[in-house]
Amino acid sequence: MTRAVASAPSAWFTDPEFLARERVAVFAPHWHYIGSAEDVAEPGSFMAADLGGLPIVVTRDTDGRLRALANVCRHRGHLVAEGCGKRKTLQCRYHGWTYRLDGSLHRAPGAEVDPDEGRLPELVVAAIGSLLFACVDRDVAPLTEVLAPFLALVGDVSGMGAERLVRRRSVLHQIDANWKVVAENFMECYHCPLVHGDTLPGYGGDDYLVTTYDTLVTHRLDRDRFSWANLFPNTQISVFGDHRALAARQIVPDGVRRTRATIDYWFDRDVTDDGITTFIDWFEAIIAEDLPLCANVQIGNESGLLDHGLLHPAEESGPLWFERLIAEALGEVVV
Repeated sequence: MTRAVASAPSAWFTDPEFLARERVAVFAPHWHYIGSAEDVAEPGSFMAADLGGLPIVVTRDTDGRLRALANVCRHRGHLVAEGCGKRKTLQCRYHGWTYRLDGSLHRAPGAEVDPDEGRLPELVVAAIGSLLFACVDRDVAPLTEVLAPFLALVGDVSGMGAERLVRRRSVLHQIDANWKVVAENFMECYHCPLVHGDTLPGYGGDDYLVTTYDTLVTHRLDRDRFSWANLFPNTQISVFGDHRALAARQIVPDGVRRTRATIDYWFDRDVTDDGITTFIDWFEAIIAEDLPLCANVQIGNESGLLDHGLLHPAEESGPLWFERLIAEALGEVVV
């Protein structure tokens, strides 16, 4: 019998001030999955994204260079881009300050502005195949280095190549729970035999291998040619070799008690429409079993009847790894 250990205080999941600190210390320094590079494949294209409450815009300028920029007008802080599309410039809809796709200030009506002060700060962007990632911190480690254990695992378990993947559908889930509750749910399979007995038969057994790295957790099940990664803090990628499918999820806080989780479904370019529909229906059925659990965990954390929870150190090594990194980033101590 394994002795349980203390998890994070419930206040981590209910305190708005804690979330504000996370934006700076947890979300800003790390890579985030943000979508498909095909959305910004052509010169003059752009796409807005959200890195845990940090707004950015990715552009492809007229020279064909891909950039990530702060999506915050230098004038008063209004967003300069929403959605995605093609434009020669990005214009703030508040007072009309306009920026070139390289981030330089093009026009500030009636005002003289120092070019350096008027430029949108440039961030970091990179792609694995067409899967696009971004980071606020320009000193972040290279994406391929951070994801290396998972990329090796994908090749070993499924034999899939990122260069053949095409995004075929996106699904947004609005979840009544703190983003960390949602993230932790998809970091362990301790709950799988009870909750997913029909949708994921056999998951959570001895042949289900979880390995923790610096800012990465990988999951492996050779029987199903399955591999899964949790990239700290809020990116989750799963690969199913038998279906030639990849699901990439971005988890974004929408306030302290609500989360937006967007799943992009990617498939090998030769997968049929029937195969795509079958996989997505199955994967969404799994998620439908998880979402009420997350909402109920949030209710428990807000009840005032739980100072902190307890975690199984072996079965829930993923959540323990996650909470340790949160604590280190914020200078917190887990009981």
